[in-house]
Amino acid sequence: MKRLFVISVVLTLLLITFASPVAAAGGKVRGESGAGDVNQVQVMDPPPFQP
Repeated sequence: MKRLFVISVVLTLLLITFASPVAAAGGKVRGESGAGDVNQVQVMDPPPFQP
């Protein structure tokens, strides 16, 4: 019973450790709002227009 508890605690700690960077990566400004000089950089070419 003690071994099962230790395994579950270790797995829980691993899940928290790997999920923390994902939760901390938010807060990016996207869309129309921007402060100061706002420049749009297009990485990919737009798709071709089809008639």
